[in-house]
Amino acid sequence: MSTEENKALMRRWFGMEDFRGIQEAKDPGAALEETLRRVIGEISVPELVVHDTDGDMAYESFIQSNIDFLSAFPDVSFSVEDMVAEGDNVAIRAIGRGTHTGPYRGMPPTGKKVEVTMIGIGRFTNGKMAEVWRIVDRLGMMQQLGVISSK
Repeated sequence: MSTEENKALMRRWFGMEDFRGIQEAKDPGAALEETLRRVIGEISVPELVVHDTDGDMAYESFIQSNIDFLSAFPDVSFSVEDMVAEGDNVAIRAIGRGTHTGPYRGMPPTGKKVEVTMIGIGRFTNGKMAEVWRIVDRLGMMQQLGVISSK
């Protein structure tokens, strides 16, 4: 696959178009999981490994991590601020904006809006994401939610 095709896959993931209307579904939780499994299945290999600040995740752990986050911030949207690609790698800097309306990591909903920066590098093989390295500003997010002092 070309560098531009790999970038398009990364844009698809962060564009969140596949997730539009999930909250209006009869069972939003089931619709979210079904959509995540379909989209991640279409853009990544089953042997996907995600290297995250929380530790390494395999395919199923990555899906569950996304279910947890998107359930807690169902209105999240991402803006891609920068994207650079070379060979099989695509690097991205994105900002996620959403409202904390569901439980997250044992924390009840706060109703607060957050803006979270994420930097990631995806390695693609045969047109699918095979490996990801990502850093998410969870400290900043927890400060915005009032869980951790910003002082």
